[in-house]
Amino acid sequence: MRFTKFPQSCAVIEEPDGGRLLIDPGNVAMDAVAFDAFGTLDAVLFTHRHPDHFDPRALEAILERDLPIFANADVCGLIDDGATQVHDGQPFQAAGFDIVPRDLPHVVLVNGAAGPPNTAYVIDGRLLHPGDAIEVNGVNVDAVAVPVAGPSISFRDAYVMLQRTGASTAIPIHYDTFSANTALFEKFVDIATVVVLDHGEWVDL
Repeated sequence: MRFTKFPQSCAVIEEPDGGRLLIDPGNVAMDAVAFDAFGTLDAVLFTHRHPDHFDPRALEAILERDLPIFANADVCGLIDDGATQVHDGQPFQAAGFDIVPRDLPHVVLVNGAAGPPNTAYVIDGRLLHPGDAIEVNGVNVDAVAVPVAGPSISFRDAYVMLQRTGASTAIPIHYDTFSANTALFEKFVDIATVVVLDHGEWVDL
């Protein structure tokens, strides 16, 4: 599969001869690129309601294109209709991918409060997009889109996520609002290949 990175936690996942899946088009991505920059799409996933993951401008474009939307109950409550609610551990298909949603806790916010319900996605049993989760017990994958910065996310947290998932490939995400030096992260990670992508760049997994 091909992973194309966009700002913050936004990404497009595609198979060479299959569908194209958009994940978390939030306000950071929408401020940086036009929705059409994501290309032709077949379905959309949202991990949680925070604006950097869920942007009304993106939602409007998605609904205009009549794209299938998959999200947890909290996010579905923000959408009048057209969204399919996903449930922890219950597989579904979207854009030709086999996807397993996992309800993983959002990281603690700056003020110590819990974040909103957060749903991670395991795609084709190989790639994890965790949203804003760092606790990933019970998830084993080849590749992780790993948050490396956030209200309470450190390089150590990201490293432990790689240890626990057994991933051999790490793609840093979520460092546009809370900034991080991805080259420094790559330097210190000795248990996986770190692939640092600029916006619009891709890697085949």
